[in-house]
Amino acid sequence: MRFLKNNINYKLLGLSFFLSVAASSCTDYMETLNSDKSLITDKLLEQDANEGGFLLPIMMNRIVATTTAVQTQQNLQAESYAGYLESPTPFLNNENTMTYFMVDGWNNTAWNTSTSNVMDQWVQMWKKGYETKYPDLYSIALIIKVAAAHRLVDTFGPYPYTKYGTGAEVSFDSEEVAYDAFFADLDKAVTNLLAAEAANPKADDTRFKKWDKSTLGGEYTNWIKLANTLRLRLAMRISKVNPSKAQTEAEKAVQTEQGGLLIDRPFSVVPAQANPYFTMANAWSDTRLSASIETFLKGFNDPRLPLYAVAATDPDAAGQIKGIRAGVEKPTKERYLKFSLPNVGETTPVKQVDVAESYFLMAEGVLKGWNMNTTMTAQQLYEEGIRASFKANSAGGVDEYLQSTGTQIAYVDPKNAANNSPALTDITVKWEDGDTPERKLERIITQKWIAMYPEGTEAWSEFRRTGYPKLYPVMVSKNPDLPQGTFIKRLTYSSAVTNSSNAAVTEAVNAYLDGKNSAATPIWWDVD
Repeated sequence: MRFLKNNINYKLLGLSFFLSVAASSCTDYMETLNSDKSLITDKLLEQDANEGGFLLPIMMNRIVATTTAVQTQQNLQAESYAGYLESPTPFLNNENTMTYFMVDGWNNTAWNTSTSNVMDQWVQMWKKGYETKYPDLYSIALIIKVAAAHRLVDTFGPYPYTKYGTGAEVSFDSEEVAYDAFFADLDKAVTNLLAAEAANPKADDTRFKKWDKSTLGGEYTNWIKLANTLRLRLAMRISKVNPSKAQTEAEKAVQTEQGGLLIDRPFSVVPAQANPYFTMANAWSDTRLSASIETFLKGFNDPRLPLYAVAATDPDAAGQIKGIRAGVEKPTKERYLKFSLPNVGETTPVKQVDVAESYFLMAEGVLKGWNMNTTMTAQQLYEEGIRASFKANSAGGVDEYLQSTGTQIAYVDPKNAANNSPALTDITVKWEDGDTPERKLERIITQKWIAMYPEGTEAWSEFRRTGYPKLYPVMVSKNPDLPQGTFIKRLTYSSAVTNSSNAAVTEAVNAYLDGKNSAATPIWWDVD
């Protein structure tokens, strides 16, 4: 883990960015633009709206960081909490985020990665008047902004979204106010992009395609679908706390005239250098498979398991795919070092939104009785989601899999039997019409969780919202607010954030977080 070797030399960013716009983005941008320096001459910036698209690649690259910043943005936090990946490394003598101990610098990176590289770039575009000069390109920035900022709200809670960069006095929005603003920004983005497509279907070829470093191919129609999918995701997130608003937004997302959902491709971003998960797993030996993925996929006899992870080389688990249980004591790095690595290539794009997510969201919507603009049943949508995931992963045997009645297996830790656990659920892959709505929901979310691997922030949010899939509690909690058997609810604000605007943070904590900046305080939408 390189940053620990360098004494955790973090770039700390406080809330002073509200009063001025960072002028140093070009350096970071250059490092992530695949060294294509010919694109950024002054002359070319004046042509084909290049100045309007110049900042978009760095924004895309920091929703989920396509650099090793992702390690403390989410890998050592959300991906552990989601039951996807676990580190064999006993960072800070096991007092780290995996054991619920809040590491100030790590939390700051989780805050800062998207704040400084997405929100700050959007501010530059807004202050330069690109909302009116280049409404199509500005709309792409809005979609990226929502994709990044909702993750920050879902991770920390109150966030200064609506007044960001305006020069107004710093204040944090409640999660509810931020969500309302997300929906409004998505409205604006979709309206503008639909208008741009209607006016000139080829405009994206010259104005945007060169800046799109994602799997969406520089097509406005695909970005419209991404915006609608994000709307459906966020609508489902608030379905317990504001069911009426949730239904309205969800039904709006699936309207045909709004451009449809992202169902034919994922939204992933091509890293400028090596895929950071490849680096963390192979060069640093800092990430391995989690026990939850192992036990569910083995129990389901899931053909995606060997595509998600490689066999362990540990003598006690040789030839098996073996994961590490979340939050276990690690006396040395060597104990779990030879457990299964995530199976990711050096050039693999970094996933942001899975191709199957829309199907599972619609399945849940139909289960709730919402109008998802389809004649398909919840079962059919659920099965289409699984089919989409199998296709995306080049896995075979989907028809047999859909009939599987296998269940999660028990977890066995060959290094420490104290970490063993029986299966936590008997949910199956095969759909059962006679099941209760709650059991059907567990089935939908469990398969959605498998499909979204390894995008941990979204999976952790869905676990907190639904309680599914059934995940192992951490074996060791180093946080007095989170006793053994409980699950973490949020990351706490770092000292860089609290010190830079103590009054605003204190006000937000008192108003929206029950008066305590605690990892045990639920996010607004996280209710029983």
